[in-house]
Amino acid sequence: MQTIPQPKWLTGIAATCVALSMSGPTWSADNILTMKLEQTTNDHALTLPKVAITRVFDDTSSLTLEKSWFWQEDVHESGWPKHDEAFVNYSLPAYRLGQDDQWSVTPQLGAKFRSNVTRALAGIKVGYAGDGWSLSGRYRYEHETTHETAVEGRAGRIDLYASYDINDDWTLLYNPHYHFKHESDSPDFHTGDRDYLEHELLVFHKLNANNTVFGGYIQRDKNSDQVATDPGQRFSSWLIGYQYKF
Repeated sequence: MQTIPQPKWLTGIAATCVALSMSGPTWSADNILTMKLEQTTNDHALTLPKVAITRVFDDTSSLTLEKSWFWQEDVHESGWPKHDEAFVNYSLPAYRLGQDDQWSVTPQLGAKFRSNVTRALAGIKVGYAGDGWSLSGRYRYEHETTHETAVEGRAGRIDLYASYDINDDWTLLYNPHYHFKHESDSPDFHTGDRDYLEHELLVFHKLNANNTVFGGYIQRDKNSDQVATDPGQRFSSWLIGYQYKF
């Protein structure tokens, strides 16, 4: 089967993300290493390790590079996991508004690369920071191309982020996200529908200034009854993770 090469414009987006970060104050930045492991709850469970490095600059812009893999029970042989996804995201400097700069508006630009799909991402995030809590929303436009068929699709994603500091060491984060198709002629989602809703609940524990552990649960929508593997089942996940700032 002939493989369709990745579009030049999509590769250009990834290059632009890196170039924009290099044009900022790279000599003054913090780095965050994030490692995460998910385990899904369906019969043919997925194991999903992820590693990401984020560079946060003094002007509040940030560049994230992430790599993920996966195994699937009774599908993939033991050993090194299959390649799943590479992800790059650049958040531009936030625009601060209101009293004490409590409001923020942050444009974002990124791309995801899978073995069979490439996806360009562009979003805008609006947030409000209170005393020990924060609330923000983000809209992200997603344009994907399937390599084997060159079929293109356009979708949207709306995220809500609600964060609450229990104390100096513990933080709760609730993140529901709604996914929907922008056009009527593209293939359905894995749910068999044109839209679906998922929920994430995470707990973060700060060990010290540089080390944080976290864990939680992601409730995903059900698979379509027509799929070959685990029809009608949820691919919900339990996850644990670790962050190191340096």
